[in-house]
Amino acid sequence: MSNNTELIRASYAAFQRGDIDAVLDLFHPDVTWVHPDGMADHGLGGTKKGLAEVRAFMARARTVFSELRQEPHEFLESGDRVVVLGALHMRGALSGTAGTVRMVHTWRITDGKVTHFEDLHDTHDVRRIVEPPGASRREPLASPGQILDAGLGFWSAKVIQTAVELRVFTVLAAAGPLDAEQLRERLGLHGRGLLDFLDALVSLGLLDREEGRYRNLPPADTFLDEAKTDSYIGGLLEVASDHWYESWGSLRRALVTGEPQEKISEGVSDPFDALYADPERTRMFQRAMTGGSTASIAAIIDRFPWSRFGTVADVGCAEGALLSRLLRRHRHLRGTGFDLPAVEPYFGETVAAAGLEDRLAFQAGDFFTGPMPSTDVIVLGHALHDWNLDTKRMLLRKAYEALPEGGRVIVYEALIDDERRHNTFALLMSLHMLVESPGGFDYTGADCIGWMTDAGFRDCYVEHLAGPESMVVGTK
Repeated sequence: MSNNTELIRASYAAFQRGDIDAVLDLFHPDVTWVHPDGMADHGLGGTKKGLAEVRAFMARARTVFSELRQEPHEFLESGDRVVVLGALHMRGALSGTAGTVRMVHTWRITDGKVTHFEDLHDTHDVRRIVEPPGASRREPLASPGQILDAGLGFWSAKVIQTAVELRVFTVLAAAGPLDAEQLRERLGLHGRGLLDFLDALVSLGLLDREEGRYRNLPPADTFLDEAKTDSYIGGLLEVASDHWYESWGSLRRALVTGEPQEKISEGVSDPFDALYADPERTRMFQRAMTGGSTASIAAIIDRFPWSRFGTVADVGCAEGALLSRLLRRHRHLRGTGFDLPAVEPYFGETVAAAGLEDRLAFQAGDFFTGPMPSTDVIVLGHALHDWNLDTKRMLLRKAYEALPEGGRVIVYEALIDDERRHNTFALLMSLHMLVESPGGFDYTGADCIGWMTDAGFRDCYVEHLAGPESMVVGTK
């Protein structure tokens, strides 16, 4: 085997280790790096010149792919060229889709340094892997009926929210199939409109009706029965009905004034002040945060390499759903929930129910006035989007300061796709921040990686979690 082939093998090995510095050490300072133009709109096409542009390309690839593994099959050498035939194994960061694409890599080496690299692969196949599936990329509104369905979407939203508030799904889960009269009695309803209400839930795919008796379909039974605490998401819908619905009714005023509508209705400068002044609203908000995070929590527990770390802190921990479920799965971990003092009683209930008093503790604090807990991993879930850009940057700096060398920060929430076209939920969530907060907004994975890099983090990447949500991970 020649020195040229050995050098190229070494570059693949370093890339697989994630050692980008070692890869770039093999390149000439003026290296030319060529990729197909078919991925240009993802920031990955065209020709790059010099080590800085190649490094930026590799960093960009970490935002498009949550997993990327090169598998060289054959090395063909002729003079100063090495051609590599193989496969690219990848997973889209926002789509969560995995796949394999054939590759042909052409390398040119001069005086022991790579001076030219070209990657040939089918970009159509890559796009099918990396681009969000239909759940995030919604079909265009192409007919009057579709436009009206979307424009009157609050009808179905309110039906589902009201069913959660009435405990329809919880009652049916406990009592089995019931007819309309039995439900009327148990729920304390008048009766007028009840059949329309229940049959609307049938039409929406949440209930089934057989011989006049209603029962939960599996999604409702799993996610909307409040007795199933590890999967219940109804708390989020309760908050949406009780608090957010009215604020969204003032979206036009928010767009005209730039002012949050929650602030106007409460007469306070910070919506969290009003929230935590009311114990019942505090409890409801904690349940909402758990409900909105359930799927992402499960994915984070499964996909992050927890075995490499010993301690973790959840900053803005709410009632502790992430940490309690994480520590039950990974028994070597110790955790700290960091939040305002008003949250501690609800966190304590979760810890006691999980039997984790020896490994999971609450630390009262305010990240505006003090440091974050010192730990191996810091999680910021559904937290950054509450605040303006200066505060986002401040929180990432504080996370960096609290971590040891090699520690990780995990930021997760609904990330807007980099093209700002497809993840409708994330774009609507950013509008939610407009009506609910003084300066909050949602952002793209590329935005977050830029802020993390500015704070000092390295090897940052985006990985899809569930639905519209992804995590951004950075290493100190």
